[in-house]
Amino acid sequence: MRNKSQNEKGMTLVELLAAIVLLGIILVAFMSFFTQSAKFTAHNHETLTAVQVAEQVVAEVRTISKIEEMKKSINTLQGKKITDDITYTPYVVTIEEVEAPASVKENLKKAIITVKSISGAGINEPEFKTEMYIKVK
Repeated sequence: MRNKSQNEKGMTLVELLAAIVLLGIILVAFMSFFTQSAKFTAHNHETLTAVQVAEQVVAEVRTISKIEEMKKSINTLQGKKITDDITYTPYVVTIEEVEAPASVKENLKKAIITVKSISGAGINEPEFKTEMYIKVK
């Protein structure tokens, strides 16, 4: 009589399929992490660029003559609100002059500067808003 000892050195089809399914689940978890990381990085880049544009606008607005120049070369002027979407493409810069609080000197106005990316240019169209006081003549 022959001794029938079976040699089982390989993997069965069921074991192979189970290993592929487990590997797929692990890879999907890791890939979603990298996708979220890329979205987060892109959003932060847009926000930081908006902050940089706002700092540039604040530097230009520091002198009253620059505000007057901006009022001459702007796209839209509605009352005391200046909107410029040409100079700082792809951002819309809005400068709004409002009355300063009573505790401030009379020859100062408050300027609210808003920088927002145009629709479709950014991930969530981040907006950056800052305030400053400017002298008026």
